[in-house]
Amino acid sequence: MTMAIRVLIVLIAAALSAMPAKAATTIYASSVFSSSSTLNPGQALSLPNSAAALVQPLGDIVLQYANPLTGAGISAYVLPTAGFNVLALSIGEVISGVATFSGEFVLVDAGLGGALSADLTSHCATVSLSGCSLLRIRNAGSLLGSTGIQLDAVSAVTTAPEPAAWALMIVGFLATALRLKSVRGEQGRLRRLDGLFRFRRTLAA
Repeated sequence: MTMAIRVLIVLIAAALSAMPAKAATTIYASSVFSSSSTLNPGQALSLPNSAAALVQPLGDIVLQYANPLTGAGISAYVLPTAGFNVLALSIGEVISGVATFSGEFVLVDAGLGGALSADLTSHCATVSLSGCSLLRIRNAGSLLGSTGIQLDAVSAVTTAPEPAAWALMIVGFLATALRLKSVRGEQGRLRRLDGLFRFRRTLAA
């Protein structure tokens, strides 16, 4: 590896390592894995837009995310509604073709709307050490005339590497490849020199 390439790799690595360790890691559900007793389940996808899925009493919805979640920073955005709702959240992953979920974390929707927050990091760890891509929200009960949970969107934190992390890995792979190429080139040169010396000794004999 030439000195110029080494210097370039060092400079790139230094610049990338100076970038923030975390950038935008919050993502929203990309698809509905399953649902029961839920009207318009697709309205719970993507960013909050004041159009909600209605998770009726004892119904549930399982949202799927494009990247695995850590379980941290979960925010369920709900619209105002009459009465109260009890939400039971669990996080999970498809393991050997079967959707497997953690125990439940309970939140209360007082009908005021806004974001309801939860941390399911420890719950996710009981299911998968590599992250969980499923989030189930169950309406455990509706009180005082509520017809159900008006679920607008659900955000969470992903485990996917940030762009800086990907770039650092690419730089590492590049450095390794160039080093291997350099070693192979040196070995080839030594073999050629050895062959030349052997040929000369043969002629001298």
